[in-house]
Amino acid sequence: MALIGGGGAGNVAGGNPSGTGTSLNYVGDFAYLHTGIVDATDTETILADFTTGTNMIDASIQFHYAAAATDDFAYRIKINSEEVVKYFVGGGTVDTFINDVILILAPYSSVQITAENVSSSSGVGQCATLRGRVYA
Repeated sequence: MALIGGGGAGNVAGGNPSGTGTSLNYVGDFAYLHTGIVDATDTETILADFTTGTNMIDASIQFHYAAAATDDFAYRIKINSEEVVKYFVGGGTVDTFINDVILILAPYSSVQITAENVSSSSGVGQCATLRGRVYA
């Protein structure tokens, strides 16, 4: 039976083989994250919230504006509660993604990835992905 997230119990009914969620997944020497689409409002909305394991990760993170909307968004990456990346993106008219943010994530780092609608209180679909190489 296939394993979810690189380990643990076999996939049972109701499992999530695509791996969407707020947690980091490990497969061999790689780490990945797919948040799925989250409606982000005018309150900072958590897309991902995880702690790295015992090894360093060379990570590439992308934010995705997953809706045809015109609202502007603020995106943040926090490591150990400190904001290390913040930028604003103007609303799009088609689904789009934002350029990669390249970061080194040290062992045992607490990471939070968020999105916030800075134009209105409406919820607009946002998501984030992470692809990383794990080094011992």
